[in-house]
Amino acid sequence: MSWIDPIFAVVVGVMTAFGATRRIAGLWVGVGGAILLRPLLGLADQAPFAAIGAALLGGLILALLGRSLFAGTRTGDWWKRTAGALGGAVLGTALVLALVTSLPIQRSPFDPNQLYYPPRDLPALVQGASQRSWTVGVGRDVLLFPLLDAQGVVPERSAPVLRGLHRLFVVGQPWRQGGGAGS
Repeated sequence: MSWIDPIFAVVVGVMTAFGATRRIAGLWVGVGGAILLRPLLGLADQAPFAAIGAALLGGLILALLGRSLFAGTRTGDWWKRTAGALGGAVLGTALVLALVTSLPIQRSPFDPNQLYYPPRDLPALVQGASQRSWTVGVGRDVLLFPLLDAQGVVPERSAPVLRGLHRLFVVGQPWRQGGGAGS
């Protein structure tokens, strides 16, 4: 664990708290945003600026629909806050996973089959922390799941979860693209 992990935990916590304050609308926006993330990752692989525009537009539409559909639900029951917190946690976790699977892949100059994730040429402040980070390690396992599974180093009980996360957060085979991002 390193100083990066608490930062990611704060991101999830802030999104969870924000969802809880929005109650049912928070559930709507959180789950809707997490669902939109996959097509946005695919679009970002082809046209990054179009993906940014689509993300802003999609977020605005989700927020306006949530506000109009659930306008009277901002007060009241504990279960509404819990539902909103769940939506925020889903979106926060999805954003963190998208981030930790999007670092560049580095190839060894001596052996083109040797990959480094996270890359070894990050700034010094980030390099050591990313190497020790549990969250970045999970991102590496998700991103490189097919390669790790082919080598037989993925525990059997983790394989279905990692396979599903890989399908959701990784577009294409970035390890074949010569150091592309995890999107």
